[in-house]
Amino acid sequence: MRLSGKTAVVTAGAGAAGRAICELFAREGAHVAVCDRDPVSAEAYAGELRGLGLSADGFCVDFSRREHLAEACAAIARRLGKIDILVNNENEILLPEERAPLHEMDIVRCGDMIDRGIKSFFTFSKHCMQDMALRKSGSVVNITPVYGLTPVANQTPVVAIASAVVGLTKMWGVELKNEGIRVNAIAAGITDADLEPATGIPDSKKRRLAHLAIQKPVAPGELAEAALFLASDAAGYITGTILPVDGGLSAGYARSF
Repeated sequence: MRLSGKTAVVTAGAGAAGRAICELFAREGAHVAVCDRDPVSAEAYAGELRGLGLSADGFCVDFSRREHLAEACAAIARRLGKIDILVNNENEILLPEERAPLHEMDIVRCGDMIDRGIKSFFTFSKHCMQDMALRKSGSVVNITPVYGLTPVANQTPVVAIASAVVGLTKMWGVELKNEGIRVNAIAAGITDADLEPATGIPDSKKRRLAHLAIQKPVAPGELAEAALFLASDAAGYITGTILPVDGGLSAGYARSF
């Protein structure tokens, strides 16, 4: 029960990785706030967890409505009584048909993604951290694509957001030392959603996995286990760190010459 007595806020909690994180945290003793842009999905999954005898509530947290994030955080803090852990798991991908060099990219789509991925990310984080700062204790885990460490072509907004999350994680990890808040990040590797066939590229899935030392997509449970470690007291001496959970992608592609 590594999180006994803790409260944990998990964004995109009704998605594949979010569900795995919420269940694992709840099984480890946390009261979990399942947060999702779809309030029905959030409450439905929280209900599933309660049906397993676990402690969870569902909340609407919609990163496309930045003006609502302060009240969403306040509602969570009122219901849970406090916020000990924040897992920022909200990520948006570009569909294969949307991927293009910057000069060909839809600039409105690109700007909207960056607004949600950076501005809404730090707005929601700010309000959750205010509650942590009052008690001089808290742990934040930011989950972001590994492309903030190893960029990928034709995905400018994804790389921009991931790079910003990497930089903010390092800065906050140091900046918030006097508030007792640890901030770390997971650089998540290729997921099943990333492996949709790319138009005009034969065997695109096989070619992408060939760049990994562990040639399979990262599983939601693997991200959940890493998030649990960083959120728990086992990582009490770790802050401002980026932990790649990427099958070796960020280590480079070893070629024989």
